[in-house]
Parts: sequence; C-alpha cells; structure tokens
Amino acid sequence: MAAGRPAAGDHGPGLAAGHRSRRLGPGSLVGDEMIVPAYFHPAVAPGDWAAVAAAAALVRLVVLNIADGAGERPDCVFLPALDRLRASDIPVAGYVDTDYGRRAAELVLREVIRYRQWYGVDEVFFDRVSTDRAHLPHYAALARSARGLGARGVAFHHGAYPAREYVEHADLVGVFEGDLADHRAVVPPRWALRCASDRFYHLVHGVPDDCVQDTIDRVTRLGAAHFAVTERGGANPWDRLPGWFPHHTRRSRECAPGH
Repeated sequence: MAAGRPAAGDHGPGLAAGHRSRRLGPGSLVGDEMIVPAYFHPAVAPGDWAAVAAAAALVRLVVLNIADGAGERPDCVFLPALDRLRASDIPVAGYVDTDYGRRAAELVLREVIRYRQWYGVDEVFFDRVSTDRAHLPHYAALARSARGLGARGVAFHHGAYPAREYVEHADLVGVFEGDLADHRAVVPPRWALRCASDRFYHLVHGVPDDCVQDTIDRVTRLGAAHFAVTERGGANPWDRLPGWFPHHTRRSRECAPGH
C-alpha cells in the first residue's frame, strides 16, 4: 500500500489497548469499522481530514503517510489535523515500508521512532510485509521492537493471505489489496475463517459507487471486519477520501441512536 502504488495464535495479541469496539447505526453503510489510508496532505485536502475526524465512530484506524514513511524532517502542517483525530479518539498508525523483508530493521525502526517523536503517533503500520514463513522471524522481531519503542498497536499489511503464524504478532492484518475484479475472486484459507474477524481488513480500489455496499458485504462474508473501499484507481488510489465517504458517514451519524 505504498503511496506510490500504495489454535494457539488464532486470536493473537488482540486489539491495541484503549481501542473501543464500535458499530455502524441503522440506515448506514452495512459493515464494520473503516481503515483510512490518509495519503493526502492537510494543505491539499483539509476537508478530507475534517471529514475523517467527524466520522470517529466509523473509523478503526487512520494510516498516516507523510512521504512514503515519516520523512526526513517534521512537517508541522500535519499536527493540527492529528490533534483533531486524537480529540476524536481515532487511532493513528505511522506508515513504514518494509520492502518484503529487504529493508534493514534499523531503518524501519528509525521511522517508528520518528513518528512517535515528531507526530505523537503510537501505532505502526508495516507495509509490504512478506507472506512466507521464511521471513516470519524478521517480522516477529520488528513487531516486538516496535512495541518496545512504545507502539500500542501493530498492523501488518501483506495485501494477500500470509502464513497463519503472522497473525500471532500483529493486531491488524491486511489480507487483500487490489481491484474489484480480484476481490470477487478471493477465497480465504480455512485457518483465516477460524480467526476473529476484527483481526483482518481488505483494501479494495476501483469500486463504482453502485458496488460499494456489495463490496463491503463481501468483505464481511470473507471473514474480515475492517475495510477501505474507494472508486479511485491509478498509482495511488488513496490520495483522497472516496467520494461516498462524506455522504455515508453523515447519514450514519444522523441514523445513530440519540439523533
């Protein structure tokens, strides 16, 4: 999801401490909580950041990606937007590319530290995570080290189903990223169907508006509780919020109990 393209262990470490389980209200988009890859700058898309902050009850995690990672220096323009997310109790994870195990652990963990020091972000989103067992020790060590540096939550983004043991080391596991046609062909492995659905998420791009609800329903049937679905495509389909986001999140708030 890079911005340029962007039994024992079945339950794993569980949700990060302090995360609240939330559900959509009647009349809203049917599904569970959203993953928001926030690969857009607050100076370019301030309305998108405001829309996310206003949809706190519907968002499981915002993925902060400054410059394919934390960048080389702090970008203070992000700070007010992040303050609004924190005030809304929305978890934020810093995007860190691992290059399928080829990137040195020292460089990976340096970015974890930068996100925490520069932006106050205390969750981490490891992207381009390998799926094979050969790299499992490397990623298990990265997760342990990230937690040792203060990370309250760790996400592994594989983009496909990994070896089962990866689930033991992450709070959230990304098991699909692709377009609508590919999503329609997904067949989960049997081990994944035995896990709690709130461990998994799917990222689906190129989804027309009239297919959004069907796609979210399919995510649920495939055993995942969380999703990002957008009509956008190209090298970075996550460079803005999906067009349906403001309407459906506003509708969900209006239909929530007490309104």
